[in-house]
Amino acid sequence: MRRAPPTSILYSWLLISILKVSNVAAISHSNVTWNINTGPDKCPPCFNCLLPAFTCGQFGNCNEYDGQCKCPPGWGGIDCLTPQCDSLADGDHRTLRGSEPCECKEGWGGINCNVCKTDASCVGFPLPGAIRDGLVDDMVANMTCYNGGETVFNNHQMCDITNRKILDMLPDRPPQVTFSCDNATSSCSFQFWTAQQESFYCGLDSCISESKPGYDTNSTAYACDKIRCKCIPGRFLCGEDGSVDISDFLVEEIRGPATFSCKTGQGCRFEEPAMNSLINDIFGDAYITLNCEGGECLHYSQVPGYQRPVKPDNTKWIALSSAGAGLIVILTVAVLWYVGHTHPTSPSTGPIALPSDPRHPPSHPEHVPATVHFSSLSYTLPNGLEVLKDVRGIARPGKLTAVMGASGSGKSSLLDILAHRSKIGSVTGSILVNGRPVTSSQVRRVSGYVDQEDTLMETLTVYETVLYSALLRLPRDMSEDEKIARVYGTLEELGIRGIMERRIGGSGKRSISGGEKRRVSIACELVTSPSILFLDEPTSGLDSYNAQSVIESLSNLARTYNRTVILTIHQPRSGIVALFDELIVLAKGRCVWAGPMRSIAASQLIDGVDEDAESEVQGVGEWLESVGRGCPAGFNLADYLIDLTVNAANESDDLDSPLDPSSSATRLPSSNFSGADEERALLSGSPDETELQTRVSSTSSRRMSISSTIKRKTSQLIDAVRNGRNGFANRDLPEKLAEIVIAYENSSTARRLQAEFEAVRSANSPAFASGNGSTPGGVSAPSNGTISDTGGRVGMIEMRDVVGETGMLRGRRGASWGTQFRILSGRAFKNLYRDPALLTAHYLGSIALALICGLFFHNVGNDIAGFQNRLGIFFFTLALFGFSCLSSLGLFANERILFMRERANGYYSTFTYFSSKVLFDILPLRLVPPLLFGGIVYGLVGLVATVPAFWKFMLTLVLFNLTTASVILLLSIAFESTSLASLVGTLVMLFNLLFTGLLINRETVAPVLQWLHTISFFHAAFEALAVNELRYLQLKEIRYGVELDVPAATILSIFGLRAQSFWWPNISLLGIFFVTFTVASFLILHFFVKEKR
Repeated sequence: MRRAPPTSILYSWLLISILKVSNVAAISHSNVTWNINTGPDKCPPCFNCLLPAFTCGQFGNCNEYDGQCKCPPGWGGIDCLTPQCDSLADGDHRTLRGSEPCECKEGWGGINCNVCKTDASCVGFPLPGAIRDGLVDDMVANMTCYNGGETVFNNHQMCDITNRKILDMLPDRPPQVTFSCDNATSSCSFQFWTAQQESFYCGLDSCISESKPGYDTNSTAYACDKIRCKCIPGRFLCGEDGSVDISDFLVEEIRGPATFSCKTGQGCRFEEPAMNSLINDIFGDAYITLNCEGGECLHYSQVPGYQRPVKPDNTKWIALSSAGAGLIVILTVAVLWYVGHTHPTSPSTGPIALPSDPRHPPSHPEHVPATVHFSSLSYTLPNGLEVLKDVRGIARPGKLTAVMGASGSGKSSLLDILAHRSKIGSVTGSILVNGRPVTSSQVRRVSGYVDQEDTLMETLTVYETVLYSALLRLPRDMSEDEKIARVYGTLEELGIRGIMERRIGGSGKRSISGGEKRRVSIACELVTSPSILFLDEPTSGLDSYNAQSVIESLSNLARTYNRTVILTIHQPRSGIVALFDELIVLAKGRCVWAGPMRSIAASQLIDGVDEDAESEVQGVGEWLESVGRGCPAGFNLADYLIDLTVNAANESDDLDSPLDPSSSATRLPSSNFSGADEERALLSGSPDETELQTRVSSTSSRRMSISSTIKRKTSQLIDAVRNGRNGFANRDLPEKLAEIVIAYENSSTARRLQAEFEAVRSANSPAFASGNGSTPGGVSAPSNGTISDTGGRVGMIEMRDVVGETGMLRGRRGASWGTQFRILSGRAFKNLYRDPALLTAHYLGSIALALICGLFFHNVGNDIAGFQNRLGIFFFTLALFGFSCLSSLGLFANERILFMRERANGYYSTFTYFSSKVLFDILPLRLVPPLLFGGIVYGLVGLVATVPAFWKFMLTLVLFNLTTASVILLLSIAFESTSLASLVGTLVMLFNLLFTGLLINRETVAPVLQWLHTISFFHAAFEALAVNELRYLQLKEIRYGVELDVPAATILSIFGLRAQSFWWPNISLLGIFFVTFTVASFLILHFFVKEKR
């Protein structure tokens, strides 16, 4: 036989011992209640719900580990049959009821204080699933006592039985019922009381509830499939003396289903088939009728029937606002397009009727011929280096004057000084235009200047480039038709009318050739019909054919239209040299030669200067022959002069004395060369001859008049006295070069040039103008040097005032500021849309990124995640537009040189250029993209759906983008290097990004450094966007059964953002930043961005 385990034996022994101590003969399966008042010698048995003798009342759960009961809310004691007092909010810390009824805490009621009565009683009530620490300040706000009858979590009701017969039978013991349900377990409990003593209780399972709202009544019903009931022995209806015992009935008959239903104005009722039969048999009623008061502590958002407020349905208004933003974009583009097409920048069709008189066509109206005299010109750099020293010369109307020399000889510096260009060094000497000193602005009105490098706008056509020059620089009194006619005439004259519709082109976008581009640059100056035209190495970078073509155009311009043309040139081919009328040769900043290219009669120069002078003035070739350095036959004179001056400057040759004609070292190749001599043939011919001629014999080529020879030798003797001074002045030059310079200074050409300068200056002085008809020293009054039809000079007592008369001919007023602004705006916009890569990238990028943001941030919620996503979209948006503004660095950098040269040439003022640049070059890139982006992303993300909030959002984006663009504009103007400006711009963006308000909390920064947030335009925009969106937003978050309801403004303050700071200081600061940076950009552009040569 198998032995029982020790644990079973021990369990049986304990059970027998307990039964013996309690003197109980038999234990039934009914509930056993032990009387705790059995006397001091009778102790109750130890309660253990695991034992058959003990059960947990209210169908409480028995803990299998300790044998103790886990009672439902409102019940206590070892067997869960004792009501609890205080309030349901106290949880497990409630006192048990004694012999007297409970005194519930304020706001609570019911036999066991489970029913709330006021909202105040629910403050601090632990929400289902919440973990409380009992702190006083750890309370849940916005709680309410819901008494609608429907169970949300745990509902408790206290009911009075209203069956008449029952009330009549129990006049002193009012019957009552408590009813409660737990939604999580779908179970309910039912207790029957008399005189606040519980008689029996029931547990209902598999319950469902239903609420039916009506027009004037509401009903709530609980239907439970299963029910079980138990009596409490010795209580009313359960074996109490004098009452029936329904214990067996409850256990055996009550099976369900059961319902508990209430209806407004009709009370409640509890129904179960067997119970209904019992009530009917004993009391005569069909069911138990009740009058109940219930209550459940809930957060107001959890109340049945409560619907969380939805966002206002402003979809239509937001859609209209987005459409309005799109309309603004369309209007902006339309206005810009209109401004860009207000002037006829496309050539009209049909032939252009050129005038029959070539001397005075409409394209080249009557002008005042101008002669430029200059003497003793010196130019010294700030470091003390002398670039030019004692340079003299004359440039006459109708003549092509060339300034030639080796690299570094000072050619461009001399041209800049004659044109009164701004120089970084100091300039001394005298410059006269028609015998009168002039200022920089006066020279600019009567002259044109063509730089060595072509600075043209690549996107414009040839016609548009010249037309803009005419519209900006010609007098405002001239009609537009006249200006267009002049443009056509200029293009025809320079031979570029056939390419007028082709674009200039540039690197990688070549359209016209280098020679054509150079002629376009000349046309831009020539269209203003200047009296003097300066050109800095117009053949630089051109092939020989194009170089010849350009110089021929200039020679024809000078001779046909009586212009004064002065150009610098490095080392021209022989065909170009033949076109020069006057030549100035420089070496190491000294004047080696300044005079005519070929011998001319003295009467052709000027009337009344030095009556004893030679009747013939030497050309450069004859002068070289006279000093024993004649150019070998067949050798390019320009090459020879460059070689001669460079070798002399370097002292690398073994030249004898420059006055020794027998020295063969001066002639490389030998002068006995027997081949053709193209240059000599060209120089010996008349000024108008261009065909090649056979070189005459060397003897005849050196033949001079006897009187000229005598006068030259005499002058050499006279100048011997001056050799000491000249040698002292040129002691810093190499010896050989100094000898050449001295030889020129002692020549008759130099003396006549100096005499003419003095005569012109004296004749046009105020004393002469007042009536004194002679000049000091007895020199006759000069003429102005104009050419008559016969080729001679027309003598004049006094030279014409070129500045004054030009002002009267053309009108002193150029294009007005409004005209300048309109033309520059059209040019800027035309340049922008003809190179659409940057514009297209910004527009399409804004649309694409808006759609991407709408995908990832779609319909943000009013919770913590939505709060984070809102800050994320704001931060990303600002970073996007902030760093995209760096693309504007090249907008001005690409036009820096163009601006400096056009302003120096009098095209426009700084203000009109700057304003047109801002409005029609920067704004299309900075105004339209945020409107496109904001109009798309606002609705997709689901930001606050109010029209004011939408337009505040758009205003902030636009202001921020403009502010950032103004900062980048300032950097592009201040820094000439685009790479350096890009680096500084990136650092500025990163600094502002650091203090946006999302990465560093403002409150954690030391007070002395909190101003860094204030000066950050990223912070101003970010805070404005956050305040506009989140200031009035209520955040709701459910975690672990706890719903948090927090105003977004509270979290904003935690982030260091100020909820009242939209208009001031944020929006105001953005406006201040924009104005400040824009004004600073203009001031730097006006005062510091100047061409320094």
